[in-house]
Amino acid sequence: MQKIIFSVLFMFVFYNTYVSGQQLDKIGKEGEIKVDGGISVDQVYRENTYNTGNPWSTVATGRLNTSLYGLSIPLSFTWSNEQWTYTQPFNQFSLSPSYKWVTMHLGWSSMSFSPYGLSGHSFAGVGIEAAPAGKFSFSAMYGRLQKELPGDTVKGYDPTYRRTGTGIRGAYNFDKGEVSMSLFYAADDTHKPVEYIDSLGITPKENLVLSAHVNYRITDNLSVIADVGISNLSNDRRYSGATDFNGAATSRYHAAKTSLSYSTSIGSIGGTVEYVEPGYESLGAYYMVNDFVHYTLDVATSLFQGRVTAAASGGIRQNNLDDQSDSDTRDVVSNISIGFSPSERLMFNLMYSNYSSYTHIQTLFDEVEAQTEYELMDTLRFTQISENASLSANWRLSDSESDAHALMFNLALQKASQSQSDVPENTNTTFISASSGYQWSRKPQNFTLGLNTNYSRNKSSDQTNEMTGPVLSIRKSFFEKTLQSSLSVAWNGTYVDGESSGSVFTTRLSQSYTLKKKHRFSLSGTYNNRKRDGSNKQYYTISFRYSYNFSWPGKDTNNGQ
Repeated sequence: MQKIIFSVLFMFVFYNTYVSGQQLDKIGKEGEIKVDGGISVDQVYRENTYNTGNPWSTVATGRLNTSLYGLSIPLSFTWSNEQWTYTQPFNQFSLSPSYKWVTMHLGWSSMSFSPYGLSGHSFAGVGIEAAPAGKFSFSAMYGRLQKELPGDTVKGYDPTYRRTGTGIRGAYNFDKGEVSMSLFYAADDTHKPVEYIDSLGITPKENLVLSAHVNYRITDNLSVIADVGISNLSNDRRYSGATDFNGAATSRYHAAKTSLSYSTSIGSIGGTVEYVEPGYESLGAYYMVNDFVHYTLDVATSLFQGRVTAAASGGIRQNNLDDQSDSDTRDVVSNISIGFSPSERLMFNLMYSNYSSYTHIQTLFDEVEAQTEYELMDTLRFTQISENASLSANWRLSDSESDAHALMFNLALQKASQSQSDVPENTNTTFISASSGYQWSRKPQNFTLGLNTNYSRNKSSDQTNEMTGPVLSIRKSFFEKTLQSSLSVAWNGTYVDGESSGSVFTTRLSQSYTLKKKHRFSLSGTYNNRKRDGSNKQYYTISFRYSYNFSWPGKDTNNGQ
């Protein structure tokens, strides 16, 4: 914590000194100094929880943006006395000062240079983006991509090496497009080996990725986009590094994607070819699908003054390019999305896809089991979706000055396999979720009532889990909306292979009060009763939050209530 405070003070003094020396001509002009931000503190008490530690938890978040004579210095932080997530630290600090065309990232950040190199991976370190008024731009980063962790066999987490990464990207922009190149390097730290990690077959990796990107507009209607990636990967850097192309543990992989599109007044049409060599991997991306070649044709259009919108993709996808896999498949892949609005009050959306993609899924089971919002945070447990279909409908029955009535329906089907730390779990799993609801609003009284029914089904090779039940929610505001009240009551029955396995009853009551538009006090309580396998357990959670938002100079200091 002392290091964080020191860093903030150092950056503040440094940039104040820099601005004072370079921007003296702006002193006295309007809007030379502006400060805005906010801070919130949560106190959470949980009784009879899964955790055996301290029932009290504290979470603090804050943001501060300072503008000094054209220099912007945004700061944000998150701190907790509890490790809510395992694979990445919950406590994070981020500072992103910018001046004219230069932006720096200090602390926890994420940057993307290429879909085949550094692609959105978060890191703790420093980054810079420079985009001057000319045609050239530059980006660079250095930081820790992964913590050194001993692993947890109970929770199912593998141990990991400490991993650091370095990346640079240069781009040239011209009238008809852009050309860029990037270099990314990452390596695991072998100087501090993790105990017993070798016995699990986990080896220290090293990776060097060279990427290129081209976006060129051939004519006003015709354009081409191309991405290329070359990845040198060492699966054990103790034997050979990423730059040792002939090393025993080093391999080189290639990936490329090219898209051509043509647009007209009624829509667009295009084609894409993507090739990713078997084994292609980048340590700058969390997940990457490899071993395939993909040919796609894309069409999109809008008809009847926008009442019907449609987009479709179809193509052929083939894997096992090196004939080393046990299965050799050639699939016809497709993606269809249709929107239909016969009137302003009625809307339908239909979507189907059988592309492979990674996403983070929270099922109805996760939401019901969680006692606080922090337990639903992403812990990098991703799910690979192979097929996905959804249908949604919204119908506003009436919408007058006094009342509003609406019906809604959602249905989603997904075929998936789950992966954590590159270990496949729950393969050939099917998720089905459905919900329908009715909402009534009394506008003059600021009153809303909603009644929903939820259904969730999770079918794997071992068993089928189901959960279904109603949810009643009530919201009401008082005193010109400064006091907000809400109540929700939910009951869900759980079933395993068609047999009842228990039920979950949850009640949530919350109150929040806003004082002078800057101070907000929130108090909420949750009661949870779970019956499962003959046991009956009760859980209580009480949360108190205080948040404060400020700006200087204020727009109107006498505007508060």
